[in-house]
Amino acid sequence: MTHQDLALRLVEARRQHRLIDGLRADDLPPDAATVYAIQQAVIAGLDTSTGAWKIGARSPGGAAAGAPIPAPLVLASPARSAYSGFFRVLVELEIAFRFAEPIAPRSEAYARDEVLARVGTVLPAIEIVDSRFAEWPNVAPLAQLADAQNNGALVTGHALPYAGFARQFDFVSPALELTFDGVPLAADTVGNPAGDPRELLVWFVNHCAAMGIAIEPDWTITTGSYVGAHPLDRPGIVHGHIDGLGEVEIELT
Repeated sequence: MTHQDLALRLVEARRQHRLIDGLRADDLPPDAATVYAIQQAVIAGLDTSTGAWKIGARSPGGAAAGAPIPAPLVLASPARSAYSGFFRVLVELEIAFRFAEPIAPRSEAYARDEVLARVGTVLPAIEIVDSRFAEWPNVAPLAQLADAQNNGALVTGHALPYAGFARQFDFVSPALELTFDGVPLAADTVGNPAGDPRELLVWFVNHCAAMGIAIEPDWTITTGSYVGAHPLDRPGIVHGHIDGLGEVEIELT
């Protein structure tokens, strides 16, 4: 299978709401470069545009990865979506960012200070985790990354200006809560695996630059869950609160 074949299967899975079954070892993308080409091919194959990105790392300073989210799957809070529109539903509470201006690709790497100086707003977000693969989560990591890193949708709360806010907010361990129909979703730990999620923005800007992608200021860049991923087995209301940042909510019907 070529990367165009896998991209086509991912597009068809989304359009037909049909899981991809029987992914073989020789169907898997061989490397990250192929995966990132597949991601862009899926966006093009859906005849849509990028509305957001999800980025993350498993540890502070660890290798980062990211994936574009199709614009129709970026929903403003309070949002409503059909539970049956997903193959499975897991929810995460995250902190997201938007840049204040477009960032053009260039050959010289963007420095950390340059990137953070271009951040315009910060906002709470709920990510719905889903997968187009029938055997998920027993799917190779590169295949999951090709499949938008298991993104199903992104719900965005009210955005606040980043300047000033950043000086007083604890990005490493903020006070927060995620509930389902008013009942808190238990979390063994509260914290982003990457540590301060702003460090991921530096990787993201340079990742896009290396791919020749111009970053748009209306893109929402979400940076990983503070509470893990919690599976939901029925419709209901998911509500997130991050002290000092605000609320975000989706009703799954």
